[in-house]
Amino acid sequence: MKMEEKEKSNLLRMTISDPELVQKIRESGIESLSPDELNSLGIEVKNGHMSLGDASQTDLEGTSRIRIKPIADKNSAPSPFRRGFVGFIAILIALLIALSTIGIIYRKMNPQLDLTNKDMFFLSLVLVVGLGLCFNEFRVASAAKKYLTECVQGKCISHDISRQSSKFTKRSIFEYTYRDKVYRSCESVLQNKGYANIGEVRELMISPENPRCIYDPIAGKARKIGSIMIGMFFIVITVVIVFGCING
Repeated sequence: MKMEEKEKSNLLRMTISDPELVQKIRESGIESLSPDELNSLGIEVKNGHMSLGDASQTDLEGTSRIRIKPIADKNSAPSPFRRGFVGFIAILIALLIALSTIGIIYRKMNPQLDLTNKDMFFLSLVLVVGLGLCFNEFRVASAAKKYLTECVQGKCISHDISRQSSKFTKRSIFEYTYRDKVYRSCESVLQNKGYANIGEVRELMISPENPRCIYDPIAGKARKIGSIMIGMFFIVITVVIVFGCING
């Protein structure tokens, strides 16, 4: 409890309206900002210490985290990967209802079956989750081919690393040029395989409407294999349980 209170007290909330600064901080940290950029945020650097202007003189050295809340840019286009997602979820929900209904009807026709209505719904849910995992990355790849119509050569300059339990997941931060402008961006998904090594150059698919939205086909292929393996695990478990109950 004390640790949580300490972490909250050391949390600085800041709203930044410039999308370029937000992206730069996300990619390389606040230390990557120039003195002019820091001043534009009201942050002063004196003797190697950062503080919030003359009014508060809040010392940022004691701040363990800085939470950045970007203001939505009205001119930026939404991510193309969101298109079709609602329809995909609607199909999965419809499939869940259909499978649950079929399972409950089958159970009523076979009272000797050692499964309840809740069991049928749960098994249907597990099966639908497995199918969703198997096909979601295909949906993402299809959206990339449809909406991310420009290709550029991107060089991996660093990694965004997250630790989960004892494993590390990464995503590659790419630097690339599009229409004479240099961008730095990364995919939204972290993974433990398929990411680019630092210095590696890959062909990226980007959106002309939102050049920061990228898709790495090589990383996407690795995610596709991983999601299919996890999805098939759910499907196989469901099938084994159902057939075990029917034949048992």
